[in-house]
Amino acid sequence: MNRRIPPQATKFIILLLSTVFSVFLAACSAGGQGPYTDEHTLIYANLTEGGVDREAVDKFNETHSDVQIEVRDYFDEDGFSGKDRLLTEIAAGKIPDIIDFGKEGRGFRYTKLPYRQLAQKGYLEDLWPYIESDPELGREGVLEAPLKAAEVNGGLYLAFSAVGVNTLVGAESVVGNRSSWTMEELREAFALMPDESTVLTYYYDRDMMFDDIFNMSLDGYVDWESGQCCFDSDAFRSDLEFINSFPSEVSWASEEELNDKINEQMLTGRQMLDWVWFRYPIDIQELDSIYGSIYGSRASFVGFPVADGSVGSSFSIVGRKLAMSSSCKNKEACWEFLRQMFLPRYNNKTIVRAMYSQNPVSIPINRTDYETLIKGNRNLPEHSMSAISFGMEHEFQPVSQKDCQRYDDFVNSISRIELVDHALVDIVKEACGPYFAGDKTLDETVELVQNRVTLYVNENK
Repeated sequence: MNRRIPPQATKFIILLLSTVFSVFLAACSAGGQGPYTDEHTLIYANLTEGGVDREAVDKFNETHSDVQIEVRDYFDEDGFSGKDRLLTEIAAGKIPDIIDFGKEGRGFRYTKLPYRQLAQKGYLEDLWPYIESDPELGREGVLEAPLKAAEVNGGLYLAFSAVGVNTLVGAESVVGNRSSWTMEELREAFALMPDESTVLTYYYDRDMMFDDIFNMSLDGYVDWESGQCCFDSDAFRSDLEFINSFPSEVSWASEEELNDKINEQMLTGRQMLDWVWFRYPIDIQELDSIYGSIYGSRASFVGFPVADGSVGSSFSIVGRKLAMSSSCKNKEACWEFLRQMFLPRYNNKTIVRAMYSQNPVSIPINRTDYETLIKGNRNLPEHSMSAISFGMEHEFQPVSQKDCQRYDDFVNSISRIELVDHALVDIVKEACGPYFAGDKTLDETVELVQNRVTLYVNENK
């Protein structure tokens, strides 16, 4: 389990050239033909810092004499000129066979390419038929919840091997035994907290809350097929009002002062919720221990407030995100490469070792690996691992069957995944800036967001 690292003092302003994409993308129909159509060569367009998985590419090339993967690098230091160049080529019909959407960790949860737009316009290949007909997979061979969350109109257009869960956790005695709540229910729970309480960790500021809420929910305000947007809704207004209740900036004199303040708020029962990045059944054990010590009750994975009654937590993809283009001339060979992301990688010994490593395994998409992860948590050696949270040390025990089932039920209840278009987030954030600064009213801001996003969406339909 991970908690958010406090933001650095220097923040980068991200500028997206969305008009470049809209002009060129509109100029070309889906599946356009171009020079990237040789069935003996698979063009792999890379957008990940550090390059492709060279071992996987070399292994494929060594074992296939009739077709080879050729890597073309579109990654650049500013993160945008290479992306725009790739989008321009796609719009012109030069569509790579394998498209890298950027390797993301939990600290950077946008997509570098507009996934839903590219899928909606038919540039990407639906992977469900390949999974279903694969003799080593089938739907029963994968963890469906994250894959279904990534669907666009029932099709799956992205291959990835692991996810984590972003959620908010509180004491069951404070927030209730539930995995979903509305903004009004959050406010009602907070009203019962002691004086000088905070909703979240001391250092949480407005930008952090904006990202957390809209990384998960922003796509829900947009219908890419019809071009309709619903930002002029009570739910969006409530989200903005809640975000605006957080400070624009939080400062501290030293790391020690920050840690002391965080621990004081939590240990005195004056922090209602904690943001966690959730991976293992043992995370449940640790959180139950924390909230049991402070509040005398177990943890509740209540998540972020949502208006539709769905689970308020979301998946975040860990590692590479790859797609097959719909214009690929050798889809069978392309699938042979992509399917490696869905195949099993661990056994009972290596899964526990991976949990202890510097780059620990997350929630696997392969179902055998997922079940091995749960089994590994049940068979942990006693006192083999400990953690310190809010100054309290917790020694992990083998996880009970009941908590493993609780973990499985929670993971499979989640229906959202963080694949929001970076350009969309930037448009909304820019339009909301004057409201957060006190220069525009809520009504003026909602109207501005509605108009700007509707224009963007219809330019990119």
